[in-house]
Amino acid sequence: MHFPYAEVEIRSTGAIHDDAQRRAAVDLVASSGATDVLVLCHGWNNDIPQARRLYQRLTDSLAAVRPAVPGAASRTLAVVGALWPSIRWSDEDEVAGGGVAVGDEATALIGAIATRVEDPARAALLTRLVPRLTDSAEARQQFLDALREQIPPQPSPGGTEPSPGAPEVDEDPPPAALLHGDAETVFQAVGGPDVDFGLPERAGGAADTTTGGVADPAVGGAAGFGFDLDSVLAKARGVLNMTTYYTMKDRAGKVGSGGIAALLPELAGASAPGVRLHLAGHSFGARALAAAAVRQPRLHSYTLMQGAFSHHAFAVDFNGRGENGLFRPLLADRRLAGPMLVTHTVNDRAVGLAYAAASRLARQAGAGLGDADDPYGGIGRNGALKTPEVIQPGVELLDVGGGYQFQPGRVFNLKADRFISSHGDVSGQQVAYALYCAISS
Repeated sequence: MHFPYAEVEIRSTGAIHDDAQRRAAVDLVASSGATDVLVLCHGWNNDIPQARRLYQRLTDSLAAVRPAVPGAASRTLAVVGALWPSIRWSDEDEVAGGGVAVGDEATALIGAIATRVEDPARAALLTRLVPRLTDSAEARQQFLDALREQIPPQPSPGGTEPSPGAPEVDEDPPPAALLHGDAETVFQAVGGPDVDFGLPERAGGAADTTTGGVADPAVGGAAGFGFDLDSVLAKARGVLNMTTYYTMKDRAGKVGSGGIAALLPELAGASAPGVRLHLAGHSFGARALAAAAVRQPRLHSYTLMQGAFSHHAFAVDFNGRGENGLFRPLLADRRLAGPMLVTHTVNDRAVGLAYAAASRLARQAGAGLGDADDPYGGIGRNGALKTPEVIQPGVELLDVGGGYQFQPGRVFNLKADRFISSHGDVSGQQVAYALYCAISS
């Protein structure tokens, strides 16, 4: 590690796992003499070693670009890595599939259950159901019901306390169909890893847009239940991913509003006067940090690297009913002394797929699933929308040495199509350069 570094593990409940780690992180910041403290938070992972590798790659890139960052030579950096028990969602290695043999799909589904379902009894039940899914509607319903049990009944992503006159609401609740719909509808709407953001196709190859004789482009073949049974196992994996998404969304909120929110004031208090606090999160780690940031009086910068949550999270009146995104107070209350950076790209199929599936379940318009015009859309795909502080027009993620003009309290949607190839591709030097420019701004 090129910078003074400490890490703090946080439980799924939001409690700090080991108080000795907390004390060590605070002591490190106090003794390092750093002018800036960067808190990193990972997203979808299987284990702590993966998170540590992400932090190592990103800090390696930060060190490499430092000579090119204006003003960086006069500032020193200490890094604190937050570690939390996240479950891996499907990434490009899975969504690129499709058309594989049923036996291979069964193996992939069983492997996904083993890594994403934490309760052993539930995992065993789901695994027993796998051989019956292609032939039994009852088994599909049992499969869905078992997964529903792990979705929090009232999603609590850990934002702000209610404030009269400025309502902040969960802009990204689970669609009602996921919680209460029948399995046939959910399986078809969510689809498998090879969903293409368009209408699902029937076995004959034509898009099915009928619902008992009435066209319904929002769900395509869902209401007609035109199953291609060869793909049911892929669809089951999609259902597993979708329930994992909402489970991890809730957990990220607890981690952020609990352990990270408690840690940040201590890090700030341990620093010498004038030391600046920065947050940078990947995927659901960006949401965890948002939940912490709205409880922190003052931050300098906040960078969302392919955030896995709603593009309306910081919005004003995102739904036409006068309701704001859950994390709106971070900007509205001027808690941010420096810039907010949001990397986004159409190459992020993991975030795109999650929201395309949510749109289908919510019966939104069929065109543009998950894009900027869809109520269900990810900030890692579209940037922050309906957010007055966003600099218009959008800004490209620049190569190392590029000239950013970051401004305090403003949001910079960094279109990253040239440099970010996938959801997990966030540790390259271009991302690190933008992050370091925000730190030094």
